[in-house]
Amino acid sequence: MELAEKFRHLKISPGELAVCWLGQAGFLLKDSCENKLVIDPYLTNCGERLRGFKRLSPVLLKPKDLAPDYYIITHLHFDHFDYDTVPLVIQQSPGTLFLGPTSCQDKLLELGAPPECIRSLNRDENYRDDAVKVRGILADHGVMSPDAIGVLLEMGGHRLYFSGDTAFHKTLFQEVALFKPDVAMISINGRFGNMNALEGARAAVLSGVKYGIPCHFWTFAEHGGDPGEFCQRLRGGGQCQPLCFRQGEIQILNESNQIVHPSGELLYRKESA
Repeated sequence: MELAEKFRHLKISPGELAVCWLGQAGFLLKDSCENKLVIDPYLTNCGERLRGFKRLSPVLLKPKDLAPDYYIITHLHFDHFDYDTVPLVIQQSPGTLFLGPTSCQDKLLELGAPPECIRSLNRDENYRDDAVKVRGILADHGVMSPDAIGVLLEMGGHRLYFSGDTAFHKTLFQEVALFKPDVAMISINGRFGNMNALEGARAAVLSGVKYGIPCHFWTFAEHGGDPGEFCQRLRGGGQCQPLCFRQGEIQILNESNQIVHPSGELLYRKESA
């Protein structure tokens, strides 16, 4: 069964949130009310056409099959703002609401997205409705992307942090901890100004999360990233459990804030202090 069909038919109980890693920094989420949110999906090979960055990992979800209710973009780089996916979603999914910083908003308008389908999500800006609460926060991607953001998300009764592309700053992750997220998705490729695996593990700990999920690695030869080192460092002690996803893998964050397989099998349990 293809990923799109599998995700479409996945039944989510109240209090649960489905999480699927699409590869690179892309994640697809679904709650019990069938609301779907995607962040930074890279579903094509546009990087090779634009910059010569050949995709090494498979595409498991076709852009034409992506019809989210919410589409968050953290910055304009092609592996976050997929220049071949975004126009298709604009055309084929008129109900999708796009959120991102000013640079992304401008590009969305240029590509034909209706203004009413775009919401501003710069640093310290919020969007909320009955299904989601979203806040843009600092992501330090330097001069390469001066308005890049990280994302704090509340959906399906759970709180998640997406680092986006950022350097390590202790104060940044201490601010994240105030949000009290359950899970952190951390970029760890260690190049182009981003955190490496050890910095990413430290960021997960400082963020106060129960689960640290590494991402943004192995999509291109030009990118580094060592998820094994990230997990090894977190397994060394403390309250944060590491969790590596296979590309296209779906896991469930249940009402007890435990990560379980869709079958209900518990993957990790946070031990009591």
